Amino acid sequence: MANYYDIDDILAEEEFVPVVFRNAVNGVKIDESTERGYVEQGSKAELPFWLARELHLRHAVSMSVPACFNQKTRLEMQADAACVDLRSRCPYFYEFGCKLAPLGVQWSQFVVGSF
Repeated sequence: MANYYDIDDILAEEEFVPVVFRNAVNGVKIDESTERGYVEQGSKAELPFWLARELHLRHAVSMSVPACFNQKTRLEMQADAACVDLRSRCPYFYEFGCKLAPLGVQWSQFVVGSF
């Protein structure tokens, strides 16, 4: 949960995470251009981390690797971490990574190892 008065913590939780819905959900509209008021099972979307985390903990969605932690970033950091501009990929790279690590997802070891 975000520290209520910490703007950096709030902004770190606003980073978008790709998710796939495990179940159909009624009363939810991800895309304003659609007429439907539901999300089908298997639908892909990008949600802010604060929402994706809660849905992931309730087993409603499965989270994928965020763009700032992709394979390209991993390889660049393994080659020469000093030359990688993390701020351009995610302004809150480490803070966001610390929020992802406890979820037990596959990229948490990369985040922890990058410190």
